[in-house]
Amino acid sequence: MGDFDFGSLVNDQFSGIRRGYKFGKAFNEDKLIVRPKKPVVEVGSEDNVTIKTAWETGDTVSGLVEKETKGGYEVTVAGQRAFCPFSQIDKFKKESAEYLGRKFDFIVTEYSKDDRGLNVVVSRRALIEVQEQAMKEAMLEQLNEGETLNGIVTRVMDFGAFVDLGGVEGLIPAREVAWERVEDLNTVLKSGDAVTVKIMRIDREEGKISLSRKECMNRVFKRDPADEAAAKSAAEVAEWMKANAEKNANVGSMASAFDGLKI
Repeated sequence: MGDFDFGSLVNDQFSGIRRGYKFGKAFNEDKLIVRPKKPVVEVGSEDNVTIKTAWETGDTVSGLVEKETKGGYEVTVAGQRAFCPFSQIDKFKKESAEYLGRKFDFIVTEYSKDDRGLNVVVSRRALIEVQEQAMKEAMLEQLNEGETLNGIVTRVMDFGAFVDLGGVEGLIPAREVAWERVEDLNTVLKSGDAVTVKIMRIDREEGKISLSRKECMNRVFKRDPADEAAAKSAAEVAEWMKANAEKNANVGSMASAFDGLKI
């Protein structure tokens, strides 16, 4: 009798079982591996291997938006009809013409079967949000506190203004918009305005960036009414003295013209 190849037995028994499955008792009394109670369903004739794999792994699939239907769009993915709800075609829904007849990448959010066959639901919005989050995290790693950047105002709220720094948003608190107190931020900023801001604080865990607009502006100190009046009075006195000095100088020059004359 030859040597027993235990490794081959294990490999054969595990073939077709989903990686990462949590097992209970590993072997029975006959030294055979105990199968999980709910193993991955074998691929049948009604299955679409490409979509099923994408659903299990989270990989993206390419799909063609064919037509608009009730509640969303019909999308053809790997030869299979899939459904994309209106809310999942984009972050902000546009006219249907922006999507119909075009190919996009999607994430499979539902893969199930019933009497009618396969039910496949896909989302483009989920993919966009994942990509934006990845870009945001990458940008956060590159930004530093104290850095000065140019950005575009996206929203103006009572508590501050949000600024797009090129893929990641930061907030200018109301107190950081200008050196002087601003009662209505909409009188100073509006959506679409280009602004120069300084990064005051970065919270990488929360993904939040605090900005300052006033730190990039020359600070102008306002005088109180009494100081303003005193400064105005001093300026008027200085102007009078200058004019009087010019007048006296002119009188002196005229008097010198009569020097040597006998009257």
